[in-house]
Amino acid sequence: MNKELKIIDIVQQYIASENSFPVLSPQAIKLQNEVIKNDPDFDTVKKLIRTDPTLTSEILKIANSPFYTGLGEVETIREALVRLGQNELINIVMRVIHKQNFSSVNPMIKGFQKRLWNHSVACAMGTLWTARYLKMEDLIPKAFISGLLHDMGKLCLLSALEKMFATKIAGFIPTPNLVDKILDGLHTQQGYELLTKWHLPIQYCCIAKEHHSDEYDSSDMLLTIVRLVNMVCNKMEGNDPDQDLTFIIGSKEADILGISETGVALLEIALEDAQGK
Repeated sequence: MNKELKIIDIVQQYIASENSFPVLSPQAIKLQNEVIKNDPDFDTVKKLIRTDPTLTSEILKIANSPFYTGLGEVETIREALVRLGQNELINIVMRVIHKQNFSSVNPMIKGFQKRLWNHSVACAMGTLWTARYLKMEDLIPKAFISGLLHDMGKLCLLSALEKMFATKIAGFIPTPNLVDKILDGLHTQQGYELLTKWHLPIQYCCIAKEHHSDEYDSSDMLLTIVRLVNMVCNKMEGNDPDQDLTFIIGSKEADILGISETGVALLEIALEDAQGK
């Protein structure tokens, strides 16, 4: 245990002394700053996307993925905006921007990043689904982004760990279990600091910080939805056939949202369908 605490202490010191935060490209920063506005200028959004061929191709690839089956083939960013709508295009843009930071060359870190990315996308889809299901129309534009970014503190920690591996710090060979402990124990504060550094609205930053807190602002419905969806995603990822939805149905979050047992079950089905696609 002392050795584990020492390693965690080293990680914290490294983050404090080094620039270990994931970095967004100048182009990504410009695009993110525009799409998170209350009233984005979509002419500007389209121009920014078109100046980056990789971003354009990725957005069109996702827009034509099976998840959007039935919406018709999308060949241009203009068609993506018309056919998907503003909110869906923004969600795809944010997904593409942030996926670029999940590209470690270290096999161990890459494995954790893949798991984190899958969880983040699932939470994003689940948060959006829940906001729609509960007819909380004012939350829908922020729902996907809130779910996508809530665990970005783990990405920050993985970036720090990767740099520590690369610099070959003496005695630094953490096991996967220890990496999990580091991520679980430190990611909320790191997430708050990372999203603040990326100049995201304070609500997203607070969701990153408070989605595991015992005491939190229960009047923040978006935070409450993220907490609920996060529990469902964690339950599904645990893949324990003996664990059911009872603890989620009886949770404080479900009570605050007024979501029924049927609603929680439908959420799980929606997530299963999304993963299947």
